[in-house]
Formats: sequence, structure tokens, C-alpha cells
Amino acid sequence: MTKLVQMAIEGFSTTCFCYGQTGSGKTHTLTGPPGMFNRKKPPDPLHAEHGIIFRSFLYLFSLLQDRQDVHYVLKATFLEIYNEKVIDLLNNTRRSLPVRWSKKSRSFFVENLFTVDCEELDDLLAVLEEGLRNRSVGSHAMNEHSSRSHTMLTISITSEQLMDNGVYITKAGKINFVDLAGSEMTKKTHSEGKTLREANNINKSLMVLGYCISSLSDPKKRGGHIPYRDSKLTKLLADSLAGSGVTLMIATISPSLSNISESLNTLRYAARAKRIRTKPIIVMDPREALILSLKREVAALQSENEHLRTALELEEAGHSLDRPKLPSTPASLDLSKLSHMESSELGELVKHYAKENEALRRENQELFTTRDLLVRDQELVCRENERLLKTLEEFTSSGRSRADSLPPSRSSSSTSSNNNDRDLVYSPGGSVLQGPKFRSEITGRKEDPKPPHRLPESIQKELDKRRIGKTSKLKR
Repeated sequence: MTKLVQMAIEGFSTTCFCYGQTGSGKTHTLTGPPGMFNRKKPPDPLHAEHGIIFRSFLYLFSLLQDRQDVHYVLKATFLEIYNEKVIDLLNNTRRSLPVRWSKKSRSFFVENLFTVDCEELDDLLAVLEEGLRNRSVGSHAMNEHSSRSHTMLTISITSEQLMDNGVYITKAGKINFVDLAGSEMTKKTHSEGKTLREANNINKSLMVLGYCISSLSDPKKRGGHIPYRDSKLTKLLADSLAGSGVTLMIATISPSLSNISESLNTLRYAARAKRIRTKPIIVMDPREALILSLKREVAALQSENEHLRTALELEEAGHSLDRPKLPSTPASLDLSKLSHMESSELGELVKHYAKENEALRRENQELFTTRDLLVRDQELVCRENERLLKTLEEFTSSGRSRADSLPPSRSSSSTSSNNNDRDLVYSPGGSVLQGPKFRSEITGRKEDPKPPHRLPESIQKELDKRRIGKTSKLKR
């Protein structure tokens, strides 16, 4: 809980809520035993039974006292959700307030909610006492002091800090303390009439809350529709469950063995809530956020310049032996003598390194240009090869059709057959023999008058066998 208070001071939105069945200790965990703040004398700060809210108030003001350089403004609101109606606990009219959607903050808010400025700890305690006195409390068979409504105590913390350049940075954080009414089984509580109607509304809102928790914890359903609008409770807790804040869920269970099913259900919801991931951000004014981001960018650039300046001052000349050196640049730079060098020598050294950097930049640019030209030439060559292969396939297919249409010569002698076989070559794409005529068409140039190179005897015999076999088939 101390971490939530610290984050709220820094500008984050934090929430602490208790979840569990009726009579399991939710209200006792947050506010302590019943009647502690209804006494005439102020509560003892050292009392051992104080709840989380009172202890958080003490820790909050202890942190504010340690930060005197920052101006803080605290405001408090206290409301309850009774039978799906939002009621202001700091206003005795008990009038139902509407819940609106804010386009600016992208969240739900309660309209016309009474706000109290709190400058001291006693102001916060007065708000807590007034809200506990006005909240709806009843009794049934399982709990004598049963909460009949959900309550939400919100502490808004606005901070103004003066930066180095005279600009004020404003941050707006808050802490929500949510005391949920317990889920009830009417068979055990024996609720009737008004109490039964209250129990039905409580169970309905808790059911919607449980469904929202289940959907947010499931990666498959997280991107879909989350039914926040089905209940006033989930509307006000939407930003806490899956928004830009940090939430602490306290699961309370009963030690009784008869409530084992309710205890397991509470632990199941707590395990699902642990799988919900939020993205906490600091709430700031957009203009001030822009100023802060620009300041961070300037600081980063200054740090980078300082790093480059240090690297330039500490760089040794041995790293650049192959590079041309200015006459004023020493062959080996002594780091111990760097601070004793004159300004003119340092200026020449800086100019030397600047020229080297410029030469390397031009060389890199030329290499990039050459690489682009080579890539373009390679693409042109690839396209030309594809065109030539396509042309070769077309001539090959036309050569096959011509060879099939020619009748075989029966009066050819063995000598002429051998000469023709020497002129025949195999097509790369099939088993059809092509003569010198087709070769000249493919290559696009005339045949060499010199006789072609004679094939080996074994290959020539194989070609003769194939030719004789084809001729005999045609005769049949």
C-alpha cells in the first residue's frame, strides 16, 4: 500500500479495493472495527486495529512533509452505489447523481459530486467519519454490520513543482479506496423485502465486475467488448481495472468451513485479476507534458554532445595510422598532455578529425551509390536472361513440331545418315533432335563452314541405335 501512496504523489492513478463474500472482513480491513470513528474523542493514531485508509492517511502526510519544495493540493470525495444509484455521502440530500463519460479524460465521472479541500490530516479524517456515518448498513443472519452498498473514497493529489528553467510542472494523481459489498446467498442470509432487493443489486453488480475481470484476464477476450456499462460499479472502476492506473485487490475469505465454495470463488477471481496488465502513466497537462518531453530531449542531446566531445578528446592517434595526418597533429597523442595543449593545437586537431569524418562520409555515400548501380544492373541482367530463356523455349517447341511433321527417308544411305547424325544435337528441353538449321535460328548467326566436332564413338553408336529404332517404328 505504501507503493500506491508514493505513486499517487508522483501523479499516477491508484486504486485499492476489497473483494469477498459478506462477513469476510472487507470493511474491517479498510476502516477498522465498527464505530471507531463515531466516538466523541479523536481516534488514537497508535491504535492497533486501524484500517488501511487511516494508515494510508498518516503515511501520505508524512511524505508530504518531507517534500517541502513541491506544492500539493488535496481534495476528497466520498460516494456509495446503493441499488444501482450513486449517492454522495458528504451531502445529506441522498439524491441520485448521474454518471457521465468524459471525452477529455476518456473515463467515467460522477456529476455534481461534492468535493472537500483537505489541508491537514484532520480534514481527511472528518471526510472519512462523515462518509461512514451516512453509508447504508444493515444486518442479516450472516453479518450484524453488513454493508448494503459499494463505497468509494477518492483522494485527489495535485502537485506543482518548479523546474530549473522557471517552468511549473503540474501532476494530478489520486487514490481510490473501494469497499465492495459482499456477495450474498439468500438461503444463508435469509434476506427478505428490502434486504433481498439490496442483495440482488449487490450480486448483479458483483457479477458484472467478475465478468469484466474474467474478460480482461483472458488474452483472447481482452481485445473484445468489455461490459463496463452494464453496472455503475464497473463504470467507475473501468479506469482502475484496465486503464492507465495501478490497482491493488485485497481478497478476503471466511475461515468457516461452511463457506468453502465462496472462498474458492473469491480466490479464483483474485487469481484472474493478477493476470490483468495495465499501462500506468503520469497524468499531466498536455502543454506541460510537451515541455517536459522537450526538456528530456534537450538533456539527452546535451549528454550525447558531452559524450562525443569526451571521445574526441580521448581518442588516440594510433587508431588512424593509415589516415593522412596534418603536420600539426602528433604521431601519437599523449592523453596526459591533452589538457596542456594550446587552443590553436586543439583547433587544428579538431579540424583534422572533422576532415576525416567528412571524407569517410563522402566515401560511404559513393559506396552506397555504387551498390545501388550494381543492384540495378543485376536486375537488368536477370530480366534479359529470362527473356532469352523464353525465346529459347519458343524455338524449341517450334522445332519439335517441325521434326514430327517431316516423313522419314527410306533411301538414305548409311554414310549420309552418319553425316546427318553428326549434325544433329539434342535440345536442352527434350529428346527431339535439331539440325543445323534450327541451331542457326536460335543463335541468330550463320553456321561455321568448318565441320562440327566429331562425337565420341560410344555416343555416336547410341545415337544410331535410337535413330534406327524410330525408323523401324515408323515403317510398321
